[in-house]
Amino acid sequence: MGVLDNLKTSDDIATEKDSVGGGFLVDSGVYPVTIEVAYITKSSGGATCLNIHLKTKSALLKQAIYVTSGDAKGGHTYYVDKEGNKQGLPGFNQATAISLLTVGKQLAELNDPEEKVINIYDYDAKKELPTKVAMLSDLIGQEFNAGILRKVVDKNIKNDAGEWVAGGDTREENELDKVFRARDNLTVAEIIAGETVGAFRETWEAKNTGVTKMAAKGVQGTSGVPMGTPTPGAPAESSGLFK
Repeated sequence: MGVLDNLKTSDDIATEKDSVGGGFLVDSGVYPVTIEVAYITKSSGGATCLNIHLKTKSALLKQAIYVTSGDAKGGHTYYVDKEGNKQGLPGFNQATAISLLTVGKQLAELNDPEEKVINIYDYDAKKELPTKVAMLSDLIGQEFNAGILRKVVDKNIKNDAGEWVAGGDTREENELDKVFRARDNLTVAEIIAGETVGAFRETWEAKNTGVTKMAAKGVQGTSGVPMGTPTPGAPAESSGLFK
């Protein structure tokens, strides 16, 4: 079985819907980006992750997007909501949007990853080391418009049990939040709906541009600003719509 075989979509799994829910630092906003690196890894728990480096004119965003759950939860690209409906995992929806809005293909339709060696930060060595990765060459050099958030998050530390927990301090980071097609700013949901004008970009910008999101929970577990939840949508078919 290929690395991408378990990333197929299905008619009974709801895909993303446009919603404005609640490496480098830029203010929240929409930026044109180029995919510099895109490779697949597995977590220690078996979750599949798309690691992607997005280059702007002046900076680089390194994003880890988890596209499946871990082995303990079945390794699925979806979860089941309270009503018993399958909802695509937020990471799977986002990675699918990147693939559809750049090369017009579902993740599982991409060519098999190629083994490449790149420098990746090693937390034990505390420096970047040459590392073999499963590179998704189809995505390299592709462009899209990225809705990027600036967030305040916890600085995590290891407790006595070896678990990563909030240590009390915070830091700021950027996070990819929304994907817009480069040529017309259309989202996956807008294309599925037959829209020809990328209107949701204006909605996203009105909600988020220049706003720093508080996502730190802190030692006492105080809640941050909700970052949005996946909502039902029509299944995304790659044939024709996204070409």
